[in-house]
Amino acid sequence: MTITRKLAVLATGVAMTGGLLAGTAGAAEAAPSAASDCPSGWFCVWSGQNYTGRMQKVAGTNADLTGFSVFQSFKSWYNHGATCDFKWYSAKNHGGSSGVVPRGYKTTDSASHYIKSNKWVNCG
Repeated sequence: MTITRKLAVLATGVAMTGGLLAGTAGAAEAAPSAASDCPSGWFCVWSGQNYTGRMQKVAGTNADLTGFSVFQSFKSWYNHGATCDFKWYSAKNHGGSSGVVPRGYKTTDSASHYIKSNKWVNCG
């Protein structure tokens, strides 16, 4: 199953409340308009298609991303990780369905997606 399809499977209409944990994630202060606005070493999501709207980002491993709205309903994403792939989970505490977004992968579509927790894998 492709990355886009796996994320699309997660888009069940559940509203994400995107959460960032103690310095490992953050929200952009301005509305970014390009994937290049994602800093190196981060996984970024945007609320709108084509990297528009509010951006939130995560750099570390997080057991619960539900406190941050954009991670709960996004249409664009970019793994700008420096050395790792991004592993997402459909449930808190690294549970539920999961998939891996390879380093450097970015895409946008019209479906709403969500992520409840994450890890960084295949580092090196």
